[in-house]
Amino acid sequence: MNNRIKYTGIFIALIVVGLIISCSESSDSSDSSSNCPTKTCGDFKTQGQAQATFNSNRNCYKNLDADNDGIACENLSKK
Repeated sequence: MNNRIKYTGIFIALIVVGLIISCSESSDSSDSSSNCPTKTCGDFKTQGQAQATFNSNRNCYKNLDADNDGIACENLSKK
């Protein structure tokens, strides 16, 4: 009887660990931009500032490049 309780406890512990790993993996596989600071073109005075931010992490700041041509916030002045 004592071994049965021991193995039941181990089984439950393995299930709990599996659930924890599963939950952490599912949150990691979501869009990485969820951990990014929110930036829009309105946060910058010049296109150069926006471009530098975009270049620092293109995946994180992909919203700064609306037409996906590698140039951030094309509507801002180039200074």
